[in-house]
Amino acid sequence: MDRSFKERWNRLQCRDISWLMPKVDIESVLARLNSPIKSRSEKEIRAFCPDHELMTGRRPSHANWTVNIKTGQTMCFTEGRASNLVFIVCRLFGCDVKEAIKFLTGLDSDLPIGEIKAASIKHRLSQMRETEDEKQEVHGLDAIAKDIENRYMSEEAYQFFIRPPGKQYPTNITKETVDRYLVFERTWGYYANRVIIPFVMRGLLRGFCALDLLGKERWLKQHPLKTEDDYRKVLYPMHFVAGDFLFGYDDCEPGADFIIVTEGPREVMKLWQEGFPNSVAILGSYLSNNQYVSLAELHPRRVVLMFDGDDAGVKTTGRIADKLKKLCPVQQCFVPRGKDPKNLDRADFERLIGCEK
Repeated sequence: MDRSFKERWNRLQCRDISWLMPKVDIESVLARLNSPIKSRSEKEIRAFCPDHELMTGRRPSHANWTVNIKTGQTMCFTEGRASNLVFIVCRLFGCDVKEAIKFLTGLDSDLPIGEIKAASIKHRLSQMRETEDEKQEVHGLDAIAKDIENRYMSEEAYQFFIRPPGKQYPTNITKETVDRYLVFERTWGYYANRVIIPFVMRGLLRGFCALDLLGKERWLKQHPLKTEDDYRKVLYPMHFVAGDFLFGYDDCEPGADFIIVTEGPREVMKLWQEGFPNSVAILGSYLSNNQYVSLAELHPRRVVLMFDGDDAGVKTTGRIADKLKKLCPVQQCFVPRGKDPKNLDRADFERLIGCEK
C-alpha cells in the first residue's frame, strides 16, 4: 500500500472518530491548542475555534466553536464550517492522521507543540494570504466599487442618517451629503441591511465601513441562532487597518488654519455639511503613528479635537492631545454631555471652535 493511498484510507476512517474519543482528554487538548473554553455541557464544549486564524486570517473574537464530547465532531458557527478534532490538528500542524491521533491521545509525538502559533500557523497563513486571501480581498473592494457605480439607497437608509434608530438626538445629515460621500445600501450577502460608507484616501478606495440599519433588537429577531455578543453595529473588511487611514483626508486643505480630528465618518460628514471641510476621522479612539504622519503632511496651524460628550470622549481627547502637542498647537473641544459631534449644527461648532462671525 503506497503512502498516499494509506493516508487517504486513514483519513476516510477518521471521518467518524467516536471510537477515538474515550481516549481523548478534550480539555487538555484545547489547552495545548491555546483554545480557551467558555462553557461545558454533558454533550459538548464551547470554546474559541482553534484553527479560525488559519482559515480566515484573523483571531476568533468570540467562543463560537463547539466540539461534541462523544463524537469529536466540531462546528465553527462564525464560518459555518464543520470538521473534527483529528482534521483540525492535521491542518494546524501540517501533519498526517497518525501524528494527529498521537497528539490527541497524549502519546509521544514529534509535533512542534510549542511552536503552533509562532511558526506553523504563521507560515501557513502567510502562504494563504499570498494566494486566495489577497485575491478575495481585491475582489471584495472591486465589488464595493461596482456597488458605488450602481448606488441604491432606500428612504429608510436616508432616514438612518437623519435620525439613527434608538438615539435621543438627530444628526440631520442631509441626502445631499450622503450622496456626496457615495454612501450606498447593501441588501444582500454578508453586509445585508447595512449602509456602506466607502473609504477613499489619496484618490484610492482603501476600504469601507458597514453600519447596521436594523438595530440590535431587530437584528437578533432576524438571526435567532445568534446572541448579543455576535451583534456588531459597525463592520470593517477583513484586512482593513484603521490606523493606516484618515477619513476625510482628501478634502483637507494643506496649511489650513485648523483641522478638526474626530472619531467616525458620520462626524466628518456632518462637519463638511456645516461648512468645516478640514475634518478627519481616526475611526476610533486611538491615533496611530501612521495617522500622526498623515496629519503632519497637511501642516495644520492648529488641531481641534472633537470627540463624543461622555467620559470616554474626554479621556480620548486628553490622550490624543498629549500625542499631537509636538506637532502643532492643540485645542480641546468638549461636546455637550450626551451628544456626539454629529448631533451639532454650525452655530454649535462655531461656539466650540471659537470662530463666530
